[in-house]
Amino acid sequence: MSTLYTGGEPAAIGSGDRPLVDGDIVGEYVIRDQIGKGGFGTVYRATHPVIGKQVAIKVLARRYSADQEIVDRFVDEARAVNQIRHRNIIDIFSFGQLADGRHYYVMEYLDGTPLDRYLKEHGVLRLEEALPILRAIARALDAAHAKGIAHRDLKPENVVLSFDDEGQIFPKLLDFGIAKLTTPDEERAHRTGTGVPLGTPLYMSPEQCRGRDVDHRTDLYSFGVLTFRLLTGDYPFHGEMIEILHKQMHEDPPRPSSINPALDSDIDRTIAWMMHKDPAQRPATAITAVVSLQGEATVPTPRVTPVTLRPFVTGSVGRGADQTADTLAATASDTLAAATGDTLVPGTLSGVTGARRSRTPLWIGVAVLLAGAIATVGWLATRSPSGQSAPPSAVTPAGPQPSTASAPDPAPPVVAVPAHVVITLVGAPDGADVRIGGKSIGIAPTVVVDRATTQTVLTVFAEGYHARPFTVTPDRDQELRVDLRKKARAGTGPRAPGKEEIIHDIPGLTK
Repeated sequence: MSTLYTGGEPAAIGSGDRPLVDGDIVGEYVIRDQIGKGGFGTVYRATHPVIGKQVAIKVLARRYSADQEIVDRFVDEARAVNQIRHRNIIDIFSFGQLADGRHYYVMEYLDGTPLDRYLKEHGVLRLEEALPILRAIARALDAAHAKGIAHRDLKPENVVLSFDDEGQIFPKLLDFGIAKLTTPDEERAHRTGTGVPLGTPLYMSPEQCRGRDVDHRTDLYSFGVLTFRLLTGDYPFHGEMIEILHKQMHEDPPRPSSINPALDSDIDRTIAWMMHKDPAQRPATAITAVVSLQGEATVPTPRVTPVTLRPFVTGSVGRGADQTADTLAATASDTLAAATGDTLVPGTLSGVTGARRSRTPLWIGVAVLLAGAIATVGWLATRSPSGQSAPPSAVTPAGPQPSTASAPDPAPPVVAVPAHVVITLVGAPDGADVRIGGKSIGIAPTVVVDRATTQTVLTVFAEGYHARPFTVTPDRDQELRVDLRKKARAGTGPRAPGKEEIIHDIPGLTK
């Protein structure tokens, strides 16, 4: 369940409350056993006495049921989930109050494993194992964000891995207990006081740590931390709570590949993209980040700034000065290489110190003589810890170089074209299924399709609506406006079309 940090730990849960036991009646359901206890309440498994349906019931502790702000937030969780209505988000379908004043809501019972327990049992996940989990979580987050809702407490404990009818892992996102409605017309969007951090420090974004200017982009940062943990088995930052909050705000995370060498630099860059300190520099959507993890999108190269190159204090468990130096060297080396076209040899960056790294500086001198003369000396001087010179970088050798013209500018770097694009369906009904040629490719509001310069037909199916195809040219990330016609009720008009009957496309609906 969610953890609330407001400067102190909550008191013992259930203080003064009578625990529910097997046979207790809550609404229409009979309590069977307790299945969990969190920061503000307890979760029980219950069944319907007639039809046998299993549910989970979350009961707010009585001491918190007297706190109107917490009760409002408890209600907000149920409201947020029902506004989103996504198959990868747990369903909450009833709400009430016990005789002793405690509030509760009823949600679907998930027969699965919490992601944190799954990680303890399976250890570090390979990329191909992590991608289906991350893809489902990304779709759930994007669906929430499309409704103006930020989760704000994304972590493995709030993801349950259940299984579908084919035995495939089917993640469910839960616990929107500190979710924030970010639409400007919602009064409750301002319910959390400025300067009060809410969340779990290990996964909190810099703006969330400060307790202000928090919107849906905080989830993208947390999604980056979650990805980091799945692929490395570790957290980006360690320490006491205040220390972690400071690091989230001011320090760059280590490269995931420095912890798990099986990861490549593309994964490093994608996770750094999600965990960018500036919310505006993070991916536009969570599914965009997943596409990048698959190696099918280009990650923007950050500009070198004093913040990027500033060494950070080493205090993490299992991390030392070497990792700090490697991180800084790789970041600056990659950026300089992208800007100049030169390839820098690892270990040749000046100003980086480490337990095994030389302090020998990198000197680059370039002098250009005017009046059609001679380009003169540039050299790269470095030494490894053993005293041997490092291999030369791709720069002009020392010595005079006769020339009658200025050296040509380096060729611009080749930018990879993403193999897929993200289509956002605007106006699609909740839970709409999107198909190409009869094959489902995802659930609205976002789907990923193969990049193409020719038109592709996406057919949108939604319960209670006529299925309808829409034509789009998937040559870029874009929005597709969806307008479905509701089916007529039986006996109220002309014969309702069959379940799979499709209304033909109306041109000009793509944006």
